[in-house]
Amino acid sequence: MLHNFQLAAIVKQGAAVQLKRIPMHQALQQTLAATWGTQLDAFLDQAQEIAFDAGYQPEEHERFALYDFEPPEWLADETSTSIGDLDPINQEEEFIASIKGITGFARDDNGNELVLFQNFSRSHVIRPGTFLLLRNGTYESTERPGLTLDTKLAAVHFPAEHKLLFLNFRTVNTFLPLGDFYEEASEQQIREVLAHDKLMPVNIDAIATGSNQWFRKRFAMLRDSGVLDQYPAEQIQARSSGYDIEIHVREGKIVFPEDRSSAKKLLQFLNEELFRGAITETLYETNSKREAD
Repeated sequence: MLHNFQLAAIVKQGAAVQLKRIPMHQALQQTLAATWGTQLDAFLDQAQEIAFDAGYQPEEHERFALYDFEPPEWLADETSTSIGDLDPINQEEEFIASIKGITGFARDDNGNELVLFQNFSRSHVIRPGTFLLLRNGTYESTERPGLTLDTKLAAVHFPAEHKLLFLNFRTVNTFLPLGDFYEEASEQQIREVLAHDKLMPVNIDAIATGSNQWFRKRFAMLRDSGVLDQYPAEQIQARSSGYDIEIHVREGKIVFPEDRSSAKKLLQFLNEELFRGAITETLYETNSKREAD
């Protein structure tokens, strides 16, 4: 059973990542505490904790575990008793579209703090005119944007143990910075990525031998994501519009540049680590507080 249950949204606007309180009536708070408690039981029931391995797809009963997880600054000091002091979430649609995750703060029966996470995407936003409610025999729409919650947890953080359990790296990495826990690709593995039939590297040797830790981690992430296997080069190129990046395609392959700055931006885009500020349209790096180069 979850006690003192509080709900917050993880919001990324421009360079800032912050938590915003989701105000709730007491009846809804109690209902969601029970619902999220059931999701927590399902998440933990007979779950086997395994070390994070980016190349492995967990079985239904397995959970990746990080035992030295330190939460980011915007999350580190928050508990179920402090969430009430946060600013409430803005109801404007542009603001709601900046939500990257939903998090629940609570205490278990032993008084231990828990932080529960659900995935959140644009499909979870209820927009006026697209959602109908039956009231007194007549359907009406909402006047302001609303939120829908997921039916399962994506991750659970146990602050006292510095432990994070999660199912899918790419999902959780959209709202929690997990890149530092990713193993680096070796020179040979980088060469294998660059040899993919969707890529046309300008200079394989220069890229493979000169990659630093940042590049090695991103090559490993790209290898494990399957993005190059799932999408044609032309489709990836088309989706790059608005991300301040030039993707060149030749003979059905993405040209991988030798220039470090261009190569970095391409890897960030392919790994979905770039996003635009909803208001300023400035391009930023996911899980970062600095503007993209």
